[in-house]
Amino acid sequence: MTSPTIQSSRTKISPSVLKRRVAGLGVDLAIVVVVLLVARRLLGAGLGSLVLVGLFATAVYGVVEGETGSSPGKALMDLRLVNEQGRPPGTAFALIRLAAWAVDGLPCLGGLALTLIWFTPNHQRVGDLIAGTNVVSTREEVADTAPTVVPGPAPEHYSGNDLPTAQHFDPIWDATLEAYVQWDPLDKRWMKYDDVLGGWGPVDAD
Repeated sequence: MTSPTIQSSRTKISPSVLKRRVAGLGVDLAIVVVVLLVARRLLGAGLGSLVLVGLFATAVYGVVEGETGSSPGKALMDLRLVNEQGRPPGTAFALIRLAAWAVDGLPCLGGLALTLIWFTPNHQRVGDLIAGTNVVSTREEVADTAPTVVPGPAPEHYSGNDLPTAQHFDPIWDATLEAYVQWDPLDKRWMKYDDVLGGWGPVDAD
């Protein structure tokens, strides 16, 4: 029995998402390198090629990513950049995050960014910490670890959703939701008990 995946932009994400984030970062960096090589071939190794790369990075990783939450690498890996409210951060914050690569990327060729992404509690590099952003998955993830729930007794008002033909499992306490949850085989979805309503409802409402 698997537990429902309840993940906010501030929740520790699974190793599979972290690997996709590193891969997406590699794609974005490779694109910038390709643009730089093309610019140097067209304009030489002077200031003009650096200006062209800067304009490209500003447009793609500032404006587009800020307004949509997506970059080429993130789109390929089913990831999205969001703010604390779960929405794209906007151009201004994306540009702040981009500028922070002077700290994240230049020392150790990006080693600081990769270290922070992998080991910090919310997987944020310096740019994320300054801009208040997180990179989250757009896929419906399946938890890679054991459910973070503690078995508990059924609430007094538990009635099995009044579906006598359904095979219901015993409710378990989900500390994240602060509610009892149970799997409903008929609806094939997780249900949680609402103390205010005195009944069961879907964990992820349609």
